[in-house]
Amino acid sequence: MNNYFMVKTDCVHFPLDRPCRFHKEHGTKCYRCNSYQPVFSAKKNKPRRILIIKLDAMGDVLRTTFLLPGLKEKYGDIHVTWLVAPASAPFLEHNPLVDCVWPLDKDVFSRLLSETFEEVINLDLSPSSLALASAAPAGSFTGFMPDKKRRVMCSNAYARKWLLMSAFDDAKKSNTQTFQYWMAKITGIKRADYEIHVPLEAAAVARAALFARRHGLAGRKIVGINPGAGARWRLKKWTDPGFASLIRSLEQSGAKALLLGGPQEETLLRSLAKSTGAVAAGTDNTILEFFALINLCDIVVTGDTMALHAALGLKKKAVAIFGPTSAAEIEMYGRGTKIVSPAPCVCCYRAHCQVRPDCMSLIRPGVVRQAVENLWK
Repeated sequence: MNNYFMVKTDCVHFPLDRPCRFHKEHGTKCYRCNSYQPVFSAKKNKPRRILIIKLDAMGDVLRTTFLLPGLKEKYGDIHVTWLVAPASAPFLEHNPLVDCVWPLDKDVFSRLLSETFEEVINLDLSPSSLALASAAPAGSFTGFMPDKKRRVMCSNAYARKWLLMSAFDDAKKSNTQTFQYWMAKITGIKRADYEIHVPLEAAAVARAALFARRHGLAGRKIVGINPGAGARWRLKKWTDPGFASLIRSLEQSGAKALLLGGPQEETLLRSLAKSTGAVAAGTDNTILEFFALINLCDIVVTGDTMALHAALGLKKKAVAIFGPTSAAEIEMYGRGTKIVSPAPCVCCYRAHCQVRPDCMSLIRPGVVRQAVENLWK
């Protein structure tokens, strides 16, 4: 090719879809430009640019924030861009270790092509996450990346083991290590016990304090009750009668139950509040308001949900109830108790179940109540 028509597409100054500023201002062509800088060239004192792809669910995104202090410790100066589903964007935008949040939208591929990264960390195995990882210009990848034959490439042996657990239920059931353990090993950070970052926005905290005063919660022992389980894993939900019985016994002991949930739980929360006297915190809160309400609680009782990770990140005590999902994968940070169903088929990860009684029905309210009482001590 004639050097006059040479286009150095790997130059940091070239935005790909239009001329660079040197050409616009001076008419400079690539073949004689002294400002050419390859996107992956070594440069002293330059932050390591990292793209994290972790889209959803919200609980998974929230607990994955534990990686950020470890990455900072590993690399020193870093610049983190996080690609995420829009619902999780607000709490990442309030994380001081995340420099840029990209909500997943129609412009995501143009963003990927306009930026460069030293490392892409993709910890998801969904087709959308893999496609995004393959489109990101990067010097290296960590986690999972597809090749041209639809085979998933794994960055190390720990990533291969995580892939195995995602593919086979028996491997998932036999696992004894936490999510944080596996993600720490995959990314090569030093520890698995860095904290989950849960932001507390000042305005949301003020609204929660006003709510507490309005409902006479000040000075009371507050037990947050999160009875829902989300749309994807409805079988994670403990029984409505179980929650009602627990709430009544807590109220009789002088504690106050605060019902927590989202729009999908509106009918359930209204019913529980009416039948037990518990205070419903509303179901139309923003995610930051939801965190501030959890922060009012002394203990949170929940299934394997986002509320559990938020409570632990806020350093609250927690009682976590498990049936169809893995209790072993949940890092409790020494702040709570896991109650696992006695059913022999636990950790089945089934979306539907014909077994009666099902695993969650076998968990008795007295067991949960005792776990709460033990945490008061």
